[in-house]
Amino acid sequence: MKKELKEEIFKSQNLSRSERRKKERKLQKKYNNKSIRIKSGKTFTKSESLTRAQRRELLKDKDLLKELLKIINKYFPELTTLFSQLTDKRHKSYITYKMRTIIMTRLLALLCGITTMTNINTEFKTEEVISNLSKICNQELLEVPHWQTIQDTIEQLDYNEIDNIRKYMFKALLRSKMFDKFRYNGCIQLVVDATGLIALDYNLNNNCLTRTRDGKVKYYKYVLEAKVVFNNIVISIDSEWIENTELNNENQKQDCEVKAFKRMANRIKKTYPKLKFIVTGDALYATTPMINICKDNKWHYIFNLKKDRLKNVYEEFEDNINFENEVTKENYYLSSGIVFKENTFNVFRYVEIKEKKTTIFNYISDLRITNKNIEEIVTIGRRRWKIENEGFNIQKNGTFNISHLCSRFDNALKIHYLFIQIAHTIRQLLEYGSILLREMKLSTKKEISHLITDKLISFSNSDLNSLETNFQLRFDD
Repeated sequence: MKKELKEEIFKSQNLSRSERRKKERKLQKKYNNKSIRIKSGKTFTKSESLTRAQRRELLKDKDLLKELLKIINKYFPELTTLFSQLTDKRHKSYITYKMRTIIMTRLLALLCGITTMTNINTEFKTEEVISNLSKICNQELLEVPHWQTIQDTIEQLDYNEIDNIRKYMFKALLRSKMFDKFRYNGCIQLVVDATGLIALDYNLNNNCLTRTRDGKVKYYKYVLEAKVVFNNIVISIDSEWIENTELNNENQKQDCEVKAFKRMANRIKKTYPKLKFIVTGDALYATTPMINICKDNKWHYIFNLKKDRLKNVYEEFEDNINFENEVTKENYYLSSGIVFKENTFNVFRYVEIKEKKTTIFNYISDLRITNKNIEEIVTIGRRRWKIENEGFNIQKNGTFNISHLCSRFDNALKIHYLFIQIAHTIRQLLEYGSILLREMKLSTKKEISHLITDKLISFSNSDLNSLETNFQLRFDD
């Protein structure tokens, strides 16, 4: 490295992060070297493997707790106020902790990767965490709220009020316009899918779905999710519980994903009347009732097509592309204007050949598809898996463990589920948008959780009430 460059880096290492970034860009342009970085007086290229000593040097002045709080303060400035305004049914003579303190403690535990209620007090037991929570919650604390106190409060909360907080967060992100570049012709992709949370040997809250096998009955908790997809980020905007609330006898049909979507669609349209969505779902949604719901709400759709579900459509598509394929791109196939009952749509296919393995993807859609945009439309269709991977898989097996029922009371377990959706949104903004996190070169989500927890429980921060919000999250295309 040139002596002149080393001197410039050394002089710049104590600048604020935003100023260092500006200086980096100037140096990269000046020396025609995009690998130049100003990090604690050292430079590392993206391809360089860091030693443990270099890694410690890189992490020593980084604070992911502050980064999280900065994201909350900048993009959700009303969040703590909304927590304070939640209906409080506690007896006033027994109140020790403000509502904001109760909810923020629960939220911070989730952001730290703490998935069980009892572990809140196991982890949050230091003087430093008491000091930090006092500043974050704007209440002088002698102890962290006990997990049972938090649980008792959550059991009395109004589900709709927590859901309104989720809506506030999504609308705040829309107003920020930082995800506008991920829209397709002004439309937002909305992926819908259901997931099972837990299987039980008893009927929890008398509303579980049931399955009988070999004479033995199993009970299941299911929820239908609607998540918007912005590249790698999936954000929950609505949840509909699939449950037998009005099942009076064995002859009545159980609740199902299709019925739940009908209820959900009405609510989403009412909440976001002007938003244009591209609803994406598996082959279960490729039916006339589902298509009509999208048409009535003026939403576009892309649904998977299976041979055994729309057999006539599938056979007509095969006949049409054997006679004439309407696109010329290799491994892409299109037949437009196929009529099924009262609807007309386009059917398209992508054949993926990867490591000698062939996978075929078939879809139906009302979107206009041509040789120019078929690759992009297929990419949108394939993003349906984001709800499985970045959505359900991360929440089940990664950071949040949604399969763990934090309460056996119906209202409370659903509110805990909503808190996980809120926490997941905030964590994704950190994980995918923070420049600081990219600089830290962390390899796993558990490592991120550990560093957030460490800063909360091991270091007393004096400036948590006055964090800088002059920054911008940046998301890769």
